[in-house]
Amino acid sequence: RHSIFNMSESIYGLIPEQFQPAPKQPIYRSKFPGAIAGMKKPAATMGTPHTVVDSSQFLKKGSSAEHAVSAPHAVGVQKRDTSHSKAPVPKRDEKPVMGLISQKNYITANAVDNILSVPRKEVRKDVNYLQKQDYGKVPAYLDRVKDQIRDEYGMIEEMQQRNQPADQEAIEVLTEADRERLLAGLKANWEAVNKEYQTLSFTLDTPAKKKRKEDYEAQLEEIEKDIKKL
Repeated sequence: RHSIFNMSESIYGLIPEQFQPAPKQPIYRSKFPGAIAGMKKPAATMGTPHTVVDSSQFLKKGSSAEHAVSAPHAVGVQKRDTSHSKAPVPKRDEKPVMGLISQKNYITANAVDNILSVPRKEVRKDVNYLQKQDYGKVPAYLDRVKDQIRDEYGMIEEMQQRNQPADQEAIEVLTEADRERLLAGLKANWEAVNKEYQTLSFTLDTPAKKKRKEDYEAQLEEIEKDIKKL
């Protein structure tokens, strides 16, 4: 039974408890006389232990760091070693065969088999490319490429022939009278430009004069080319 005083809430909790001071501890007194100064021991309870240290076991650079593989692809696929795996648990209906006794000495039998065994010869399969069926012949893919190029050229030529009559109909032969008229007009233009060219001053002291002279020369050269063509 739990007492009513142990409950979380009780009417008896309203009664103030009488204050009881804690008992005083006895005064600490050193066992050494106070007139003598104590010996100072700076490494008595702190620091490294005073034991013989192995000089070869010191902290080396990078010993506390975790070494990670710098190139994971170089390690390759890590396969689990299954050589130490245990045999599967036997099934419910499997029972061992009891009572079999063999008189065979397996150690001697294995030794005799190894002594009498013949080393196996390695079978090498050397590929002789001279005996291939298509040796010395043009590869089939080159024939396909040639046929494809020939078809493309034929398609382009057919398109050109299809557009040729339309181009010929648009061409008109120039008559002699038209040629003479064009020549007369070109010569008249040449005379007009040449007259302006001859009126230029001999001194070309400004960029505008130089530019005007170059323009007249270019016009005269172009008209002369057209006259030559006609």
